[in-house]
Amino acid sequence: MNIKKDFGLRIKELRTKKGITQYQLAEQVGIDPKHMSHIETGRSFPKADLIERFANVLNVEYTEFFKTQHLQNRTYTLNKINDILENASDKDLNKILKLILCLIN
Repeated sequence: MNIKKDFGLRIKELRTKKGITQYQLAEQVGIDPKHMSHIETGRSFPKADLIERFANVLNVEYTEFFKTQHLQNRTYTLNKINDILENASDKDLNKILKLILCLIN
């Protein structure tokens, strides 16, 4: 578990759900967009007053940012899928795409 990365993923999830861009959220809470990016990628962790501003803009209780259990398995799964895709040949990538499309359609 990495609190900074989990927090960043959760902020991104809630921001996306609200339908606003990273730039828009940064602007609304009064921080530099680069700092916003660092928070979402887990390179920075916000102070308490910034967490409160995020909560106000995203219209959630601040405790929502720490509900990250559901992200654990997803992150692991996405990392594994990315590893497979990065090492796959072009031929295999096409097969994988066809398989995914069959599964979700």
